[in-house]
Amino acid sequence: MDCKKRAGLYLLRKKGKAISIFLLIMVVSTFLISCFSLLTASEKLASDIRGALGAAFYLRASTGVVSDENGEMTVTENHIRITDNEIKRIQNCGNIAYYNPINYGYAKGGQLTFIHGEKHTEDNNMGAVTALRYSALETDFVDEVLALAAGRHITEADTNAVLISSEVAAVNGLSVGDKIVLSSSELGEADGEYMDVWPGERKETVVTIVGIYDILEADANVTATAGRQENRIYASIDVLTQLAASEPSVYTGEVGFYVTDPKTLDEIVFKVQQIDEIDWKTHFIRTNDFQYSKISDSLTSLGDLIKILLACVSIVSAAILTLILTLRIRGRIPEAGILLGAGIPKGEIIKQFLLEVLSVAATAFLFSYAAGFGISHNLGHHLLADFWPNLINAAALQNGMSDAVSIDSYLTLGIGKTLLIYGCQLIVVVLSVLLSSASILKLKPREILTKMS
Repeated sequence: MDCKKRAGLYLLRKKGKAISIFLLIMVVSTFLISCFSLLTASEKLASDIRGALGAAFYLRASTGVVSDENGEMTVTENHIRITDNEIKRIQNCGNIAYYNPINYGYAKGGQLTFIHGEKHTEDNNMGAVTALRYSALETDFVDEVLALAAGRHITEADTNAVLISSEVAAVNGLSVGDKIVLSSSELGEADGEYMDVWPGERKETVVTIVGIYDILEADANVTATAGRQENRIYASIDVLTQLAASEPSVYTGEVGFYVTDPKTLDEIVFKVQQIDEIDWKTHFIRTNDFQYSKISDSLTSLGDLIKILLACVSIVSAAILTLILTLRIRGRIPEAGILLGAGIPKGEIIKQFLLEVLSVAATAFLFSYAAGFGISHNLGHHLLADFWPNLINAAALQNGMSDAVSIDSYLTLGIGKTLLIYGCQLIVVVLSVLLSSASILKLKPREILTKMS
């Protein structure tokens, strides 16, 4: 009978011992797979936080407070005026990958019906237009007040492109890909009525609907038709220029700059504040590192804790596995003596012992992979749920910030690391079997039988 048959018969005869070894190896493998998955996820996430534009600063108009001779305070809001030349100067201050200038205005649609607001008339049937380079970076989308429902976001490559709300799309029977005509308009108020006060010749432009958004947090304020959330139009930066509502290459809303490394944010802002062309009496900078410091420190602490746990578990589990295998094999001294006495070579006996343990280990690895996958993903959703930053990359700019990060993609352990974990465990198993077998098989058959008596 060859060693394969003897190994199979032994496992069938000693089911209890085989199951105990199976459970031990499976538990250790499951724990190692889970911990390595979490460690890999925390390292990938920490790297992405730094490498995927985890910080920004915004150039905005400051607010002034003026006191008259009677002591009454009046709040005055300034308007920024930033040009492409000043933006180029700012971009030279550091590694800035994206900038998002904004202009504001109003527009009517020839056959477009907006959701009625307060004191609605055909004359004030218009919507507020926010013209920008990247609609995904607009505050309401980043804060998830609004969410993309169909299509995609506006990017710098777009011209004559707009996003409209699902409410306006439903009322007008519009969908992604449809074209609409927008015309110049300006919201004004006189004698308690809202009206269109556009001063000059009206311009028209044909735009394409590239996306439709849903409102997640409704604004309950009663306002004019143009002020309703449902009537906001997000447009590529050229649309208001074509409607003569803004000047080419001049931005009067705000400008957001997104840096490639959060650690350089303060340094870049300091350099920007030294630019003389910008009137710092009427402009100010607001920074946002997307909680980089908090997330980075927390992830580092979590990674260090997982490394300590991995080291402790690896050492302890290797010691326990070696001890149990050694005791099991030494307990088979009678069997080894009989096999040697029957003329079976020592090498064949060692092969039998190895085949028994390796077949059990291979089965345990299969079960542990499935169990480790499920445990690591569940733990990852609980431990890393608060760490997801707003990663700004090509996918986020097209599909929206909330779709930019997939938890599962971080927690998936590569096949190479998985095989490495199993390979290290197999080395421990093989060495344990060889060492414990050597202590038995170096004896003569008569010595083994003497020890048995």
